[in-house]
Amino acid sequence: MTSSDALSFRDKLAAVGTTRIAAALAKRGLRRQIVPALRPVSPFQETLVGVVAKTIDACAPGSVLVMEGGTTSAPVALLVRRRAAGLVSDGPLRNAAEVARAGLPAYHRPSGTTSKPLAIEAGDVIVGDRAGVIVLPAALADQVAEEAVEAMAYEEFVAEQVSAGGGVYGLHIPSGEHARRAFAAWRRIKGR
Repeated sequence: MTSSDALSFRDKLAAVGTTRIAAALAKRGLRRQIVPALRPVSPFQETLVGVVAKTIDACAPGSVLVMEGGTTSAPVALLVRRRAAGLVSDGPLRNAAEVARAGLPAYHRPSGTTSKPLAIEAGDVIVGDRAGVIVLPAALADQVAEEAVEAMAYEEFVAEQVSAGGGVYGLHIPSGEHARRAFAAWRRIKGR
């Protein structure tokens, strides 16, 4: 078992980030999965990854509470007690500073931005990082995580090839068997 196999889909999604996730979803025809106009409550918060819960009662450990309905206060103590992964709000959080102090990754729409309903369903998987917030259908989370990890590994391989003095010509995997063999050999050496 490689280290990639041992990681959960949550760990994989956190490692690859929203940009690679968006690319993997776009390959499946899902191009509008990014949630616009959301901002982190803290620039120093960890990556947010979890299964969406629409109510506090449904918020299991590792879930992300999605709050809709405009300006609101997050139930910080309950979220911490339930070991929630974080929260997302379609409006400004009145207690954003308290949320940040609690260490909960959270995203909200700041005051003055138009609040539109979030196109997020209970059971979806949500990922938030410095690049933004993206929603994945639960049925695709494992596949997308694996594909994004593969893309990240290939990007690392290409970067090493170029750093070692090689050009990028011929490194596009579909363009040739040589690139596929070189990448497979690199993966064996790296244990990936």
